[in-house]
Amino acid sequence: MSRTALITGATGFVGGHLVRRLARSGWTVRALVRGGSDTRVLDEVGAQRVRGSLDDEGALREGASGADTVFHLAAVTAARGEAAYVRANVDGTRNVVRGINAATPPPRRLVYLSSYAACGPALHGRPRRTDETPGPVSTYGRTKLQGEAVVGGELAGGTSAAILRAPPVYGPGDKALLPYFRLVKRRLAPAPAGPELRTHMVFVEDLAAALANAADAPPGTYAVAEPVEHPWGDIVRAIAAQMGTRPVRLKLPPAGVRAAGTVAGWFGGIGVFNREKAEEMLAPAWLCDLTGLDALIPPGTATPLAEGIRRTAQWYLEQGWV
Repeated sequence: MSRTALITGATGFVGGHLVRRLARSGWTVRALVRGGSDTRVLDEVGAQRVRGSLDDEGALREGASGADTVFHLAAVTAARGEAAYVRANVDGTRNVVRGINAATPPPRRLVYLSSYAACGPALHGRPRRTDETPGPVSTYGRTKLQGEAVVGGELAGGTSAAILRAPPVYGPGDKALLPYFRLVKRRLAPAPAGPELRTHMVFVEDLAAALANAADAPPGTYAVAEPVEHPWGDIVRAIAAQMGTRPVRLKLPPAGVRAAGTVAGWFGGIGVFNREKAEEMLAPAWLCDLTGLDALIPPGTATPLAEGIRRTAQWYLEQGWV
């Protein structure tokens, strides 16, 4: 029996991969679509379109009515001011919840894509548990945490929720890590001075699988990632291997990282880099407790970093992006 999904953010990087995965699995896909969006992926799978935005409770109610699951992916990751983050990540999430609450019949499940930024960097160098007090260091992180609170506090009882906190996401179509690939191709590998950053990563197709599996997993909050801690040097070496270069490691003082983020913010950001992302980069570790991950990414199925970087680089080269 076919299941129906409403997806916000369906025309974005992660959303496009989720659209394809659900369609391959036999789901009927509905997408909340704003005017001017790139709808090629939706056309590819024959997705239904609900015209509207996160400001339109009526469109959200229409899209959620009769859906089995709502996947709320739409968010602002970089902006010039706090108001833009709040409008999308808090008010927009509240409108999604209100649309679900007013839907007839309401969906069985809401899957909300959050971020490691919501819980904050590792605590005393160890993975942060989901039951520990969050410590976000950016407006993005704080507003994603507020979005989680909206889901947990305002969603009506007939709809259960799964919240997925993702670390940096990479893969075909990603524009956030693209500038770094370009720098490494030019034999430059900047990184903050001091202790080497340790981080979880997640390949976009693995995240799409986790989101799809979250439709049937027990409700709750999950961190999702490849279950390996990666020193930043490993990421640089994986990229360099695909670019065929030996980059010079440039150690930037914290003041330099912050200054670069400030300048990037003046010009609307480079990729998703701005002053707030600079603060996140200066944290020594982005690691979360992956308890419960097996329900979303079964053991042995996560894409290893080297393979994910290879596939990402191949896609960039095919598209002429690097």
